[in-house]
Amino acid sequence: MRALLVLLSAVLMFSACSKEVQVVSTGVDQEPLLVEEQASVELRFSKAELVRFSDVEAGIWKEARNAGLIKVGNKILNRDLVIVPAVGMTSLNGDFGEYSQSGMLISEGDPETGDLVQTFLITASFAGDVGQSGQILSLEEDRFIAGPNDIAYGMLYQAVPDNVPSHVIIAEPVKELGKSFLRVIGLAEVKQVKQGTVALPKEQGGVTGTLCTLELLVSNREIESGDSIFLLAVDVAALEPGAVAVEGVPETVVVQPPHSDSVQEPKEYK
Repeated sequence: MRALLVLLSAVLMFSACSKEVQVVSTGVDQEPLLVEEQASVELRFSKAELVRFSDVEAGIWKEARNAGLIKVGNKILNRDLVIVPAVGMTSLNGDFGEYSQSGMLISEGDPETGDLVQTFLITASFAGDVGQSGQILSLEEDRFIAGPNDIAYGMLYQAVPDNVPSHVIIAEPVKELGKSFLRVIGLAEVKQVKQGTVALPKEQGGVTGTLCTLELLVSNREIESGDSIFLLAVDVAALEPGAVAVEGVPETVVVQPPHSDSVQEPKEYK
């Protein structure tokens, strides 16, 4: 009887824990499942704000990308995804890691305020494929942990984006489930990709790949050396006035001049 009660307790505990995460890929006998998320943001630029851009169109697209990715990243993190990477199950010539823009930017300001106002739809997707993955090697200034806006240095094992900016999802091992399970904990922009292939020392695994520089955009846990990265496909679409956003009324972002306030570190630690 005691053994039966212990068994029932273990089953109940496992069932409760399983509700906390969403496993999106299982084993290596199937292709990694695609994870996709969308978000819409409305940007508002004053005439004074537009003057600071040396290239107005490029500046608007960049602001839309940054604001949208932070919102998309938070939506992905709120899903508490746990992935099981698969080996060599998807083609390396896919769109993962590619960044694209579509639609036309508005050229006339609001008739009442003169502000330039436009809504953007941001779509991001990734798959837990080892061929489109890599790892974080080190953090800037030899730090042990990092958060949003910090710089990290990584390696992409096989697939490498053709151009920058590109983007990656960051994931850490789920210790209570085993090293095959990874929890998605952040999103970063690939700022630079080095030319050529390098090999890590044997004590670091001896793997080969392409070095890259990352800027962390959003995270809900501290980022550390050894965390995994997966290429993320991102599309930013400029919507026409009156178009229905994916979430109804989008969040309005009033673009402000850059400031030097300190960045708050994530509250949750590993």
